[in-house]
Amino acid sequence: MLNSKQIEIFHTVYQERSITGAARLLKVSQPSISKTLSLSEDKLGYLLFNRFQKRLLPTPEADALYEESKNVINRIQSFNNIAKNLLDVSSEYINIGCTPSLGLTFLPKLIKKYQTKDKSSKFNITNLQSQDLEDQLEELLFDCVISFNQKESERFEKHVLRKGSLVLIGPENDDNKFSPNVSLKELTSLPMIRIKNLKTNSTQNSLDDQLKKSGIDINWIMQTETIQVAKAMVNHGLGYAIIDDYSAALFFESEKKYKLVPNMKYEFGLMINHEKPLSHHAKAFIDFVKSQN
Repeated sequence: MLNSKQIEIFHTVYQERSITGAARLLKVSQPSISKTLSLSEDKLGYLLFNRFQKRLLPTPEADALYEESKNVINRIQSFNNIAKNLLDVSSEYINIGCTPSLGLTFLPKLIKKYQTKDKSSKFNITNLQSQDLEDQLEELLFDCVISFNQKESERFEKHVLRKGSLVLIGPENDDNKFSPNVSLKELTSLPMIRIKNLKTNSTQNSLDDQLKKSGIDINWIMQTETIQVAKAMVNHGLGYAIIDDYSAALFFESEKKYKLVPNMKYEFGLMINHEKPLSHHAKAFIDFVKSQN
């Protein structure tokens, strides 16, 4: 029926509600947009837009097709991103995607250890949250990703590097006299700071799932994207935070740490995309990381 170019023009006209706006975005002439739209309607056998003054009003058929066109446009954008990434990425550098906390803690130690084997190695490191890293790994932007609780996928190969548990962090001079083990129920009376990028494995009692299952309502007084901000808030006595024990040991040296009951586990590891062409340097580094668990 319609080819990808016709779908792209329909999609843009639908969003802009005008030929002029679509032509400007797509950087083509208005007559070209009008002609393509008319040909599309002829092919389909029904109108896509009703003309009203200078605006185009979508028909019910256009409304239905627009929802499908979004999937097509996303796939085209993904294709173009992959094509661009294959061209842009230099084989001289090992391209690593990493979560911010692991980029400050685990990754520097790993690279320092690797450079005792290969001092000529070069790295391009991007810090993003776990879900964004996986999305960009799918688009072949990275040689590998190091992140928390990676999803299962036929396209990705996973290697677990560390497992641990979530812990509760409190201020150094904590007035609450908690035992070393704190139950989730005890958290209901505390002001809590949510770290939004905390991603726990759904197969291993994620925090939100466990709270919901237990019927526990936490008083989240603030939320932040980073561990560093959460640490500052805890240090000022503004609340408590829940974090993985690996980051807690490195970021929260002076703060009080409590084990949570029930135990909620996490893991972080290496992930690669089988479809990503790897340079010799990237292959050597990935083999080294695999040997570390």
